[in-house]
Amino acid sequence: MSRQHLVLLCGHTVRSSVYVQALAHAGIVPDSVLVYGNEGGPVHSTRQLKGVTVNGLFTPDPSRRLVDCLDEWGWTYRTCSAQSLSDPELMAMLDVQNPELIVYSGYAGQLVPGALLQCYPVLHVHSGWLPDYRGSTTLYYQVIEEGVCAASALLLDELIDTGPILARKQYPLPPPGVDVDYLYDNMIRADLLVTVLAQWQAGLPWSRIPQQTDSPPYFIIHPLLKHMALLAIDKKVRSS
Repeated sequence: MSRQHLVLLCGHTVRSSVYVQALAHAGIVPDSVLVYGNEGGPVHSTRQLKGVTVNGLFTPDPSRRLVDCLDEWGWTYRTCSAQSLSDPELMAMLDVQNPELIVYSGYAGQLVPGALLQCYPVLHVHSGWLPDYRGSTTLYYQVIEEGVCAASALLLDELIDTGPILARKQYPLPPPGVDVDYLYDNMIRADLLVTVLAQWQAGLPWSRIPQQTDSPPYFIIHPLLKHMALLAIDKKVRSS
């Protein structure tokens, strides 16, 4: 068997920063990291971003810049200014790496193009129990409908969240007042990512559960419904 070659394909996002923090904490070091696109501004939130404790979950600092984390740990990384995943320069940089597995952590709303998926397996962690909760902001929909959170790891195909499922896990509701978008959503994704990558690095097979995709994906949740979901989280956790 050839040497495993793990590549992180990361946008300048909070999720990317949380992922590398969680992987470093677990002792999982990728062979290389390719950071693409443009860096955004600092993280701002009216809810709690730090000092959050949830049993069994690593607590990251979502305000840390991705490149600062990579520099601190001395991880090998390259940058590409291209914002599009179809950009020839970005594709050429990936081809040089010749990854056996890509972990994808890109920008909101981006779909990984078929040209990339035909060349390499791409691992993505979705917040929501697949196949029931496909699409955008599904954590909130699952909170409203079922009162739980979940994450699912899958290998991407050209449709939305329809590739084979590698692992799924339910998580407790976040503590009251915690930022869900920047912190908790990324915490549970990172936790499952560590699990599936540890399994892959150990040479253990993934389950690869095929999906039935009869129902359409969810769309970005309306701000009023999102507010109702946050209120429900805070009320339920405080009363438990």
